[in-house]
Amino acid sequence: MSYKLCVKGVFDRSQMRASVGGIMNHNGRWVRGFGSMIGLADPQTAELWAIYYGLKMAWEREMTSVVVFTERRDAIDLINNPDPAYPMTALIEMITMLKGEAWSHVDIQHIHADANVPANVLATDCLDGEGGLNEFAEPPHAIIHLI
Repeated sequence: MSYKLCVKGVFDRSQMRASVGGIMNHNGRWVRGFGSMIGLADPQTAELWAIYYGLKMAWEREMTSVVVFTERRDAIDLINNPDPAYPMTALIEMITMLKGEAWSHVDIQHIHADANVPANVLATDCLDGEGGLNEFAEPPHAIIHLI
């Protein structure tokens, strides 16, 4: 059984804060979601946190076959070809360690923004949050009409 995980990191320049969100489904049906305000982070780092939290959620729930979809090709490139000069090297290492677990299948692929609207809405809704990772067993009201 393979799961599809769409993730999004957003950055609001006016508030100088970032948030993340992600939605996991299987055969088009809601499985789980997450969101968190993460504080100050550039858009690329926010996306990397979204990937990390999504993989972590999947692994902790023994969902061993996952395809992660992200809008940021540069985040995929950093994961596949780490740059030691990147300031968040530890985050890349955490993602790499998670990918190195005993998954039956794990892949990170690009998705276009228009196909990632629910994850974007979920991440954006978390911008005004207080932090801390929130997991959603049921879809939040703000995205029900989008999934």
